[in-house]
Amino acid sequence: MNNAISRPMSEKVFDAFNVCAMLLLCMITLYPFLNVLAIALNEGNDSALGGITIFPRDVTFENFKTVFQNKDLLQAGVITISRTLFGTLLSLLITSLAAYALSKKKLLGRSAILVFMTIPMFIGGTLVSNFIIMHDLHLLNSFFVYIIPGAFSFFNMIIMRTYFYTIPESLEESARIDGASDVTIFFRIMLPLAMPMIAALGLFIGVGHWNDFFTNLLYITNAKLNTLQFILMRIVKSQDMSNFLDELKNYKPGMTNLRQVTPQSIRNATTVVTVFPIIVIYPFLQKYFIKGMMIGAVKE
Repeated sequence: MNNAISRPMSEKVFDAFNVCAMLLLCMITLYPFLNVLAIALNEGNDSALGGITIFPRDVTFENFKTVFQNKDLLQAGVITISRTLFGTLLSLLITSLAAYALSKKKLLGRSAILVFMTIPMFIGGTLVSNFIIMHDLHLLNSFFVYIIPGAFSFFNMIIMRTYFYTIPESLEESARIDGASDVTIFFRIMLPLAMPMIAALGLFIGVGHWNDFFTNLLYITNAKLNTLQFILMRIVKSQDMSNFLDELKNYKPGMTNLRQVTPQSIRNATTVVTVFPIIVIYPFLQKYFIKGMMIGAVKE
């Protein structure tokens, strides 16, 4: 108690300034998201009048009903979820295997392999050359174009390899004495111990897959393989909005009240539907994410 009373005035002023600055930063960060949600939950014609901040003025769910009547959006949701799950799992498996192998000093040619893998970080291909490669690999208009090209990341591998360095070698030596092979050691010892780092990298990789629309734009022309972000990009640019609303007028009349729906309200509702899964998943991975990012930050 005495320590709290005897604190200098400069420290109190500094703490107050920090609190105000953090509150202001939170408001600036959250406002765009809350504004989009408020417009998505507000009646379309009323939103067109303006004045919507973070609270809807005329609450309605017609915007979301209209969004979920878009069959292309539902198909894109299945593609996006599948891509995120399979792409993240494959990338984590390949990255962790490479990191474990390259963390061993006894690996023959380890230095040459690292140098060879470093080169693409500084010298990359062009859009034309990448397109030719995808064509030659028969990945154009294929679901695997979302997964295979980005299955390995040298940067993520370096992070994972650094983590494997922190695991005592005595654990591996004890397992070898008990007759464990490299495969057994990796899957039954190394991977469980690396779960914080795997969760952190998995979050990065998963968000990257979920938010990517450029791959769809470059290599996919089959509408059945479109992703949520690609459709959202087209809706935001109003390329599909008029056609979508015209189709709904003739699609099971009475399911939605199109008089309450405007292109602006549909854009915001689509944005909320697209972003919502990541917002829901992140809190469950947050503790692993923070722990994984802190690994290696302090050297004793």
